[in-house]
Amino acid sequence: MEPLTLYAPAKVNLTLTVGDRRPDGYHDVSTVMQAVGLYDTLTLTHGGAGLTLTCTDPAVPSDATNLVLRAAGRFFEETKLPVPDLHLHLRKRIPSQAGLGGGSTDAAAYLRGMDRLYGLGLGRSDAASTLLALRTLYAPSLPDVQLEHMAAALGSDVPFFIRGGTALARGRGERLTPMPRLRDGWFVIVKPPEGFSTPAMYRRLDALPPEPPRPDAMPAALAAEDIRAVAAALYNSFERAVPPDSAVWDIESALRAHGALAALLSGSGSAVFGLFAREDTARAAAETLRERWPMTFAAQPV
Repeated sequence: MEPLTLYAPAKVNLTLTVGDRRPDGYHDVSTVMQAVGLYDTLTLTHGGAGLTLTCTDPAVPSDATNLVLRAAGRFFEETKLPVPDLHLHLRKRIPSQAGLGGGSTDAAAYLRGMDRLYGLGLGRSDAASTLLALRTLYAPSLPDVQLEHMAAALGSDVPFFIRGGTALARGRGERLTPMPRLRDGWFVIVKPPEGFSTPAMYRRLDALPPEPPRPDAMPAALAAEDIRAVAAALYNSFERAVPPDSAVWDIESALRAHGALAALLSGSGSAVFGLFAREDTARAAAETLRERWPMTFAAQPV
């Protein structure tokens, strides 16, 4: 039968405040995340023996360490459903080690897809017919909170991608509160050749003096649908840990010089995004910056 393709959007962090390290080794965070229209695609094809995975990026593992296959294990463990014969093909467009949630969104896309696939109860004996059912079923059968519970066991950013849009995440990232959606503006996302290890960035932050409390203007800016106020409220604690010779600073300067209202590191990096008021300005900036940094993308909030 014809394969089925699921779309997995990237995210940027409009705000990200890192708190103290907890006894369990994680840090308390407070972050407003925004899904953007830069997508990985996950294609499901009936056949093979059990669940198998291939990927366009040879650097991405295709064994049990891959987050998509870990999501599969979690889904079938919790639902007690039989494992179907499905081949999963992952086309990567979201850069790795970028702070854009590439692995997390792929895992969430799989969970959403499996939820819809089994929502009609047709897949318990025939995986081919369940793929057909998925084409016509638009509402998930499990509550979002149950999918988010599965997602939280896989990683801090995975729960956000179950719902997407705009959301405040707290704790490890698993406590989600929907926010007014960002409907205006465009993002230009630039990934330099360097990559940042998330654990290393946390260690750098831990070695720095605590940052003073700061007012959070983002909720009011989003509620007012004021793109310039959103730009003024952008903030990321991890910028304190970026090395002074990093390309991040050159990219931020270039984005602002080409019309960005503001520019910021996403997540723990190393990708940087600029927020633009107009599509034409964003696309022109992306075209120019791509000459120096090939992994440059223009994307809307989604």
